[in-house]
Amino acid sequence: MLNKLKVMLFGGKPDHERRRIPQAGKVPAVGGHIARQQLVMQITGPMPRELWDWFVLMGWREVNMKTNRRQVKMLPKAAFANIANANIGERETVYRQAIK
Repeated sequence: MLNKLKVMLFGGKPDHERRRIPQAGKVPAVGGHIARQQLVMQITGPMPRELWDWFVLMGWREVNMKTNRRQVKMLPKAAFANIANANIGERETVYRQAIK
C-alpha cells in the first residue's frame, strides 16, 4: 500500500510493472544467447519457430550478453543441441537434465 501511495505522489511505474518479463521477439540467431532466471544458453544451431515458441512458454528470452551484468550460470554448449535434436515427447526430460 505504501508503494501505491508513493507512485501516486511521485509518479513513476509500480514495482510489478518495472520487473515484468520482456515480450518474446523473433527467433534468436545462431550464436545468440537466451536466458531464464539465472541460466543462460548459447544458440549453437538453427532454431525452428516451433522450438522457439516452446522455449518462450518455458520462460526463456533472448538476452544481449554484452550489456548483461547479472550473475548467471552458463549451460554447456551441447545443451542446446541436445534439446533441439530431441523428439517433442522427449524434449521435456532432456531439458530438465540439461538445467540441473
